[in-house]
Amino acid sequence: MAKIGLKNFRWSRLTEADDGTPSYDGAHTMGKAIDCNVSITSNSATLYADDALAESDTSFQSGTVTMGIDEDADNEFAPLLGHSIVDGEIIRNANDTAPYVGIGRIITKMVSGVYKYKVEILYKVKFSEPSQENSTKGESLEFGTTSIEGIVNMLANGNWSKAKTFNSYEDALTYLNNAFSHVAVTGVSVSPATDTVAVNGTSTLTATVFPSNATNKDVTWSSSDEAVATVTDEGLVTGVADGTAVITATTTDGAKTDICTVTVTE
Repeated sequence: MAKIGLKNFRWSRLTEADDGTPSYDGAHTMGKAIDCNVSITSNSATLYADDALAESDTSFQSGTVTMGIDEDADNEFAPLLGHSIVDGEIIRNANDTAPYVGIGRIITKMVSGVYKYKVEILYKVKFSEPSQENSTKGESLEFGTTSIEGIVNMLANGNWSKAKTFNSYEDALTYLNNAFSHVAVTGVSVSPATDTVAVNGTSTLTATVFPSNATNKDVTWSSSDEAVATVTDEGLVTGVADGTAVITATTTDGAKTDICTVTVTE
């Protein structure tokens, strides 16, 4: 097997669930690929007992990824590094924070005379500001390119990378783009639609987000009158005093809403 090519850098902003499940906001391009180097640091620990090796640990600890691209387009680099663009100008502020992103690429290989296309994806990377090096044009023309370096992290579930090899470039590109696809929320439904609780009593509401394969199913809960009823982040309603309050679930993606009218009685 010989690696003979590199193409199709993709990145996407990461949203990580508490259990480590990643979701992304869609695949974004990052200029044409020149080179990519991933360097991984592993844990190194050994335990000897009874004059022999009893335990060892060489698990993933962290890593760095350095990517060379042909152009540092402002519209791609600004969001990747946490900067803003105002009236066509990229504004870099000392308080800007680069987001965690997923990174993907396609590696072209030759295996027994047959082309293969391997997609490599890093789940969680945070990039740092690239150095700016420029030089005047000399007697011979030299092309200048941009390199950007990031820290490779693992998700809460321990995953840090995945890869899959395809026989066709088209299938590899589809897989790469789909890995970072974003399925937008179209609606939310709160159940039950009406409810009655006693003062100091509780009731749990359920918010169902549509479609079922939406990328981000997070919702926030709010009460129209917390003097009558309160609601927790988990949808647990507590009666406070006689009256009626409207409990609203709002999706993080798209700000879709639905309500439950709660009546509180003594």
